[in-house]
Amino acid sequence: MYLRQFSEHDAPEISSWFSSREESLLWGGRVFSWPIETAEIIKRSHQKDIEFLTLSNSSDVLGFIELQHVSPDEMRLCRVAVSPKFRGQGMGKALVSLSLEEIKKRKQYQVVTLAVFTKNKTARKCYKSLGFVAVDKGPKFKEFSGERWPLVQMETAL
Repeated sequence: MYLRQFSEHDAPEISSWFSSREESLLWGGRVFSWPIETAEIIKRSHQKDIEFLTLSNSSDVLGFIELQHVSPDEMRLCRVAVSPKFRGQGMGKALVSLSLEEIKKRKQYQVVTLAVFTKNKTARKCYKSLGFVAVDKGPKFKEFSGERWPLVQMETAL
């Protein structure tokens, strides 16, 4: 398995991974509508300071991650997802770990940040196992249809 640049041909597969509005919000927040449109993913992939990567093997897209270039020394991980066919097999950890290795190779970033909803216990455990720690920064929640979803901001030094 390896990390590679996102291709527009990956978008239909990635958009199919979310079977409910809640899953979509846990992954993409309000960035994408529900149901997620392939064209929205492709459009976002062309934005400045955003980079999409996929975790792949010889035949499948296993996972997806968005890197946001926040500043000359900060990279932010966003929209981390694993294909439902490969969940529970350590692919999320592999995806984030390989992404951190890629960011380190660039030698300019000093910190990698992310935000995760507190209800996403699996993701929080994964990030913690890779050296991310909770930091006291905002935002501390996102609001969807009048409901507040608590967030944890996390970071790791490179």
